[in-house]
This record gives sequence, structure tokens and C-alpha cells, in this order.
Amino acid sequence: MRKNIKILLIITGMLQWAFAQTPEEAVNFLENEDGVGVKAQGMGNAFTAVADDYTAIYWNPAGLTQLDYHEISGTLSNLRFENEATFRNNTTLDNRSWTNLSNFGLAYKFPTTQGSFVLAFGYNRFKNYDDFLTFNGYNTRSNGLEFELENEQGESAFYPFDRDVHQNEVVSQDGNLNAWTVGGGVQLSPSFSLGLSVNFLSGKNQYMFDFFQDDVDDVYNQFPADYDRYELHQKIISDFTGWSLKAGSLLKVNRNLNLGFMIEFPATLNVTETYTSNDALVFDDGYTSEFDLGSGEWEYLVTYPYKFSAGAALDLNLFMVAASFDYRDWSQVRFDVPDGFSLDQDYNDLLNDNQLFPEQFQSVFSYAAGGELRVPGSAFKVRGGYRYVPSPLRDAGSDLDRTYYSFGFGYDIDDYTSIDVSFTQGKTKRQSVDSYTPGGTAESISTSRVLAGIAFRL
Repeated sequence: MRKNIKILLIITGMLQWAFAQTPEEAVNFLENEDGVGVKAQGMGNAFTAVADDYTAIYWNPAGLTQLDYHEISGTLSNLRFENEATFRNNTTLDNRSWTNLSNFGLAYKFPTTQGSFVLAFGYNRFKNYDDFLTFNGYNTRSNGLEFELENEQGESAFYPFDRDVHQNEVVSQDGNLNAWTVGGGVQLSPSFSLGLSVNFLSGKNQYMFDFFQDDVDDVYNQFPADYDRYELHQKIISDFTGWSLKAGSLLKVNRNLNLGFMIEFPATLNVTETYTSNDALVFDDGYTSEFDLGSGEWEYLVTYPYKFSAGAALDLNLFMVAASFDYRDWSQVRFDVPDGFSLDQDYNDLLNDNQLFPEQFQSVFSYAAGGELRVPGSAFKVRGGYRYVPSPLRDAGSDLDRTYYSFGFGYDIDDYTSIDVSFTQGKTKRQSVDSYTPGGTAESISTSRVLAGIAFRL
């Protein structure tokens, strides 16, 4: 009888997940920012030398000096995420969508006898963690899963439940990194401006992992290891706080050509993770044993290196073209211990992972190009752009790089009000591997982002 069976221990070799942070996840917290602003996105984020609206506070605060009026603006974002995942020759296509406030802010232009002085303040959601993966398939490879069972005679032994099973996995993320930002720009001469912005960072990322393994062919039918299903559920909620500083400059070479440059100084994110985990083992007769695998909270720091941005914009009245370049060395990311925390074994393990950053990651030089056409005789502006972001993983193939194509338009309702809409299509590939599903999963990811915003000039 099943009641005489006692499950003593689950051995998976993979349950030390509570401190789930890895170098790859740390880089992902800040890598490949989405940016802010409808006009910027419509131009492929080639905005460092354009920076002519409130969102200059993010792209290049020196560009705030180009505003002719006070400005109040806001933007909504809709993201559609589509993932085609292939696992053990079985392909699963699924999609999700999210709608959020992208940014809102105020730029105030102070009266001056000459030059320009503008201060700005606002909320900017510049990095989304929204992600989704689901796959399933029949796996003949061993994942090492086994259980120690006690039979009716009181004898215990390990019985595998590791291969020739149907596996299903669902991984989802939902969250963002945002900033309340205050910044300003001052025009020092007719051709040169400087700007500075301070970003008070906060955010949250909710990670959900659900794994299911079924004995669909009744391979495991011998008592006491007559398994039917195993399932595992993990949840990690990460809360972020921190601050960063950006300094920018804008040079007007002549009436048509702008050059922009910006430095984002090293920043530290304080991460607090709350985790829970539970699993269940079901036998052929319906008997179920459930386990609470633990829960808790821990805190750590991630420090990010300098980011350098440069760009050029050529404005010929009827149309404008622009290009931007970003550089950051991801091999310089580091874990650290918060003040007041003792250096126990968990933190020692975390600090030891710092040697993996230069081994696994590289510097990334990304670029973007875009343009805007002012339709003659109308208040319409049509925009387009392209952005290329290489993978930060060392020796990664070009398949893991990200490419984005953008399109958008703007319309001036009157001299004081304008609306803008943009659409960006992104594509990339990804390889996902975990110990539960040996063999890995090949992902083809497509993202579609729509921004819609309105701006009032006072």
C-alpha cells in the first residue's frame, strides 16, 4: 500500500538555486536598454546628437538647451513578445503582451538674456524584463533526477526518474528598471552646451519557473518507483534600487550639423531577492508527496562600468539623418557585498563569481542610424531607423546579436501640441540550457513594441 512508502529525500543536484544570481543574469539587469521617447524610438534610438525634446534627459541632457518652450510629455508602451522554441525536435510557438507607462516628464526653460538654461524632471522606464519561454518534448537523455524511497520492508534505495519522459517547462519574467530623473542643460556659447542628469533607480523583476516531467509511456511502473509525474515551481522576486549620473555635451558644428557625446558614470544596483520553491512527486496510484524546498531573502550589489555614447545629426530642414554609437565593457561588471553584511559562505561564492565576468563577457560596441522626413506642406513627420546590438557573451555567434527596425510618425496638432507614434520590430536568437532539460532549447525571439505619446509646449 502506498501509505507504507516513505519518501526520505529528493536528490536532483539542482536545488541549490536559492541564491540564483549568475553573472549572465547580472549583466541582463542593465544590458540592451530600451531607451525612452517616441521620436527616439522611431529613429532607431539614434538620438544622442538629436536630443531635442524632454527625453534628452535620458539620451544627452545637454540637448535640453535646444527646447524653445516649456514641455510636458508622456508616453505609453505596448510590447508583444513572441518566442518559437525548439526542444528535442518539437517546436512550440507562444506569445505574450504587456502595456505600461513608458515615461512622463516636465522640462522648464528659464528666461535668460542670452543662451539657454533648461531644467527637467520626470519618470523614465528605460529597461524592460518582460520575457517568456515555453517548450515541451520527449527526452531520452538523463537529467539526473532520482529519489530515495523506502519500501514496505523498511529498506531504502535510490530510484531514478531521469530519462524517457515527456518534459514541459514554462519560464516567464515580468518587470522593469526605471528612474526618477532630474537634470538640466546650459548653453555655454552659441555652439556648445553641457548637461547633467541624476537618476534615482528602482524596479522589480518577477521570475517564475515551472517544470513538469511525465511518464507518458509508463516506463516507470515497478513498485516502489512507479512514478507518474514530477513537478517543480520556483519564484524569485528581485527589487532594485540605486542611482546613476550622466554628463553630456552638444556641439553645433554649423547650422546643420550637431555632434553629441555622453558619459554614464559607474553605477551600483542594490538587489534584494525573495525566493520560494516547492515540488511534488505523483505516483501511478495517485499518491502525491509535496515538498516545501525553502524560501527566504538575500541582498547583494552589482556594479556596472562606464557607458560612452556619441552621435552625429545632420539637419537639412526637409529631412534629418542621425547616427549614434554606444560602448560598454561588460567584462568589468562585479558583484559586491552590501555594507553591514557579514562575509559568509554564500557571499564568498558570489564574490568568487567575479572571475567569471572577464571569462564570459566582452565589451560591446552597438550602433543605430535613423532619420526624419518633414512632409512638405503638412504638419506630418515620418521617421525610420535601425539598431544593432551585439551579444555581450564572449565568443557568441552573430545569431545571438539583436537587430531592430523602427518606423514612426509625428503630427503637430497646433503650435503647442503634438502626437507621436512609433513601431519597432526586433529579432534575436537564444540558447537556453538547464539541468532539468538536458539537450537545451533553441529560441527564435521576435519583439514588437509600439509607443504612443503626446507633448504640450507651454
